[in-house]
Amino acid sequence: MSYIEEKKYAGHINQLFNVKEYRFCGGWADGVRAVDVSNGAGLTFTVLVDRAMDIFSMSYKGKNLCYQTPVGVKAPQYFDVEGIGWMQSFGGGFFVTCGLDNIGSPCVDDGSKLPCHGRLSSTPAENFRIERGMDNGTPYVTLIGDMTQMVMFGAQLTLTRKITCRYMENKVTVEDVVSNGCARETPEMILYHFNMGYPLFDENAEVVIPSKKRIPRSDIAAQELDMWDKFTPPVFGYDERCYYHEDMESENGVVTFGMKNKNSDLSVKIAYENKNLPHFLQWKMTGVEEYVCGLEPGNATVDGRANARENGTLKILKPGESVDYRLEISVGEYNEF
Repeated sequence: MSYIEEKKYAGHINQLFNVKEYRFCGGWADGVRAVDVSNGAGLTFTVLVDRAMDIFSMSYKGKNLCYQTPVGVKAPQYFDVEGIGWMQSFGGGFFVTCGLDNIGSPCVDDGSKLPCHGRLSSTPAENFRIERGMDNGTPYVTLIGDMTQMVMFGAQLTLTRKITCRYMENKVTVEDVVSNGCARETPEMILYHFNMGYPLFDENAEVVIPSKKRIPRSDIAAQELDMWDKFTPPVFGYDERCYYHEDMESENGVVTFGMKNKNSDLSVKIAYENKNLPHFLQWKMTGVEEYVCGLEPGNATVDGRANARENGTLKILKPGESVDYRLEISVGEYNEF
């Protein structure tokens, strides 16, 4: 049945395609703006407007797809820039955007002290708006906002984000544009930190990363290089393993990765253009209550900006220059991957 026919049964569009804007009340999350979207076909997700418009929760037909840390939702004013203080604000969720000044390890670069994974994920959106529209008889919703990182005598970077979802289509499109508004060249780093969680992710999960080469990031990861795509039930005292994936197979420059699980009958598929995201890190963590598989495309290595500058992967934006990123997220049953 078409939307036009279905709408005859509904007084308000939210009966079919629900979009709800609100603020959290109480505790560490007090005041955080958020938007819930339910597309009528089983896809439901929450965008945290005051945390870089990242997607915090995502589910399909009532089944959770992502990992959430014990931190939960935390208002941006509690962000700690010291060392790995980022972890005190890291609630996990479907994806967290790291950058724009740093990704990975904290470091000092060019005289600047940079926190773990940068400050972007605790940046509130400005000029935020919700746009509803119709495309060939099908409703869609687009969330739009700007995240800025401005420093006197320093960087002037803006990330403009558009998140779009269509009625009865289990896809979400994320379109980002990072612009340098400064009169000087500025380093720009970005990492899309996707966090697969139970019941999508368990010992039965199949991770799909179309790489021809894997490089372990630590000695313990090197010892289990041939086990990069194998998972155990939760283990006490588990040490994380991280792997760089290189030489990604693509179709017309588009890489597709994700996870599926026959046991829970779930799948998540993510497609992106690897021209501007040439690096990919897998985070394998199967500890008790710390059970997560991170799938992370980025524009540089993740050992901090100083290391990226040294190894030649650091990207620099010229005055007035911008760079585009586009990711398409599809969810469904196991056999839909």
